[in-house]
Amino acid sequence: MPQNAAQRPAGWKPWRAKLTAPAFGCSAGETVLVCRTTDGRFEALDTANGGRLWTADLVADPRDNRSFIGPTGAVFVAGSTGVPAVHGSSVALMSAGRLQVRDARGGGVRWEQESMEGGGFRSQPVVGDDMVFVPTQDDAGVSLTAFALADGRRLWSKSLTNADLSRAEFRDFEPVAYANGLVYALSDAGFVSFDARTGEQRGQVASEAVGCATLHVQGRSAYCAPLSASNTAPLVLHRLDATTLAPVGDGHVAVPAGVARSGAWPTAVSARAVVVLDQGPMRWAALSDTAAPIGVHVLDLATGRSLGHFPAGGLATETVKGQRLSDPLLTDRGLLYADFSSLRFVPLGEDGRPGTERTVPLPGAPGPRTESLYDRAGGIDMALEIRPPVVLPVGGVAHVVYDQGVVVSAELPDQKE
Repeated sequence: MPQNAAQRPAGWKPWRAKLTAPAFGCSAGETVLVCRTTDGRFEALDTANGGRLWTADLVADPRDNRSFIGPTGAVFVAGSTGVPAVHGSSVALMSAGRLQVRDARGGGVRWEQESMEGGGFRSQPVVGDDMVFVPTQDDAGVSLTAFALADGRRLWSKSLTNADLSRAEFRDFEPVAYANGLVYALSDAGFVSFDARTGEQRGQVASEAVGCATLHVQGRSAYCAPLSASNTAPLVLHRLDATTLAPVGDGHVAVPAGVARSGAWPTAVSARAVVVLDQGPMRWAALSDTAAPIGVHVLDLATGRSLGHFPAGGLATETVKGQRLSDPLLTDRGLLYADFSSLRFVPLGEDGRPGTERTVPLPGAPGPRTESLYDRAGGIDMALEIRPPVVLPVGGVAHVVYDQGVVVSAELPDQKE
């Protein structure tokens, strides 16, 4: 994730802002930061000073204002609203069966098309090659559809499901990434790749990787990991060809046994290193005595050996104040993540080895917190839950978004030790 100083917002100075509702997925560009809130609305902030630019509410029923996980594990997002996607002067919004592309600064609607009811907590339009990719639905099932970003022309559509397969009962079939002229999507056959211009399918994962739930593309390779429904299986990291999604070599990165058992999850990949995060709560009791310490682990991408570990610190409970870590990112400056108090930065050498971690206090951040006390028998209310912060780096500046709606903008540390 290169940081171009020319993209720094004009007139930027450190700032703090507060959204009118808890944040629930955000995206940032050079001039605007847009967040979905837990009640299904969108709020846009000026990245130079945190000032509010516009809001959008596409939710059809005002009673549909909660995002939660039901008692059976079903996911519900207010208004079926997706995470926004900021791209240059445009922002793509998905809500209540509609796809809108708006002017990023003014918020005016440029065009609108039918999309589909939103999926999971991370569902988001994917933008690349002056196109926007979203899931659409008809009697034949769920498809990946490409629209022209400029005017909303429908360009192509490819099926992601069988006609007999119920999407609601299985997985969120949708686009997940764009890289090097390819768009990647999750289908009922696992991850697939398409030529972004033509829609021609270019690849599909082998049967052993069908269960992968996340995909990271790095150069000519891609990496994916399955999510165990029972949380009883250790981490497996598949190494794939970025175009065909076929296994490369033996098809795996050799994750150290202790890290694999810990419940760690891959969050970023560079040319030489993979970063995995273990927040702690997802540990499996039967394996925790042999698992690696919680926190951020940096692994050698070629051999899988551990290059470094950075502890998470004390975890929050209902009686003890603690921290959560954002998903660590890799920029051209190094490893970047945040907790409830600070921005944390680790320079990485050319061989992927980490240097000394640096902590930058964030004035106005919420600080260590305790878990909320409320009755979870009827489900998990995302507006009340402690959730990890989100770091959005643009132009050498990091915008850190906290779950209850606090946003803090700070300068990234210098790369030199």
